[in-house]
Amino acid sequence: MTDLSWYPVLRFPLEQNLLPFLRYLEQQHIRHHVTEEDGQQQLWIAEAAQLVPVAHAAACWAEGNLEIEPVLVSPDSAPTADKWAMVLQLLGRVPISLLSIFLGFLGALAIFADPVTLRYAEPFLYQPIMNGRFLPLSAVWEAGQYWRLLTPIFLHFGFLHILFNGMILWEVGRRIEIAKSSGHFFFVVIATGLLSNAAQYWVQADTVFGGLSGVVYGVIGYVAVYQQCIYHPVLQFNKAAIVFFIVWLLLGVFGVIDLFIDGSIANAAHVAGLIAGGLLGGTMVLIDRSKR
Repeated sequence: MTDLSWYPVLRFPLEQNLLPFLRYLEQQHIRHHVTEEDGQQQLWIAEAAQLVPVAHAAACWAEGNLEIEPVLVSPDSAPTADKWAMVLQLLGRVPISLLSIFLGFLGALAIFADPVTLRYAEPFLYQPIMNGRFLPLSAVWEAGQYWRLLTPIFLHFGFLHILFNGMILWEVGRRIEIAKSSGHFFFVVIATGLLSNAAQYWVQADTVFGGLSGVVYGVIGYVAVYQQCIYHPVLQFNKAAIVFFIVWLLLGVFGVIDLFIDGSIANAAHVAGLIAGGLLGGTMVLIDRSKR
């Protein structure tokens, strides 16, 4: 006998007929069962890897959207012929997450190609550099190079830097994109990126800084606030992991991390990103509550 760990997806009213959705799960080869919890029907599935896409499908169905997209099933249960089509379909639902990570890898390449003079990265720095000296921010306005206010988020100092940021953005950020749409997540990335860059420049001008970590802390703040106020099956994230990231931020603010790594941590970007993301998540809580 094999022991299964069951994962809660979504609760439905007792009077709601779940048979159509349960048949859909059977067609997708997803192991599931339903129990009664606190006067509601609780849907459970057997594999953690299916939790986010199944929760998204369940939420769509509960809202009356019967044209549910196929759920990405596990490699063990998916027919081989359909596996890659399902993977590509899921990836197509998170284009902003994928694009952000891809641009982050390009930014890491730009730094790696010339880490001394920053020849390839210079057009994307927050401040222009001329003859080895930083120009004032007013030079950005005069030249019309407004993209510099955002593009530092894609510059990464080593592939471990982008790998770490990319994994967290994928794990947390894509939840926002799936739950709230790609357009909404695009706004979250832009807003947290602009504010975290501005904060880092305000605290430490005339320096080279970059990385998606301000955006990463933005999506962490967003999800932390939202899940505290409203239960959403896709936006639920491990609270212990959120606490770890906040502790890591505090260690950076107090200079502990600088003792173990080369360079310095963009603490202002992290703090600003966390606050901006929390405010965006709180705003979305108010909007969703008003709809209900």
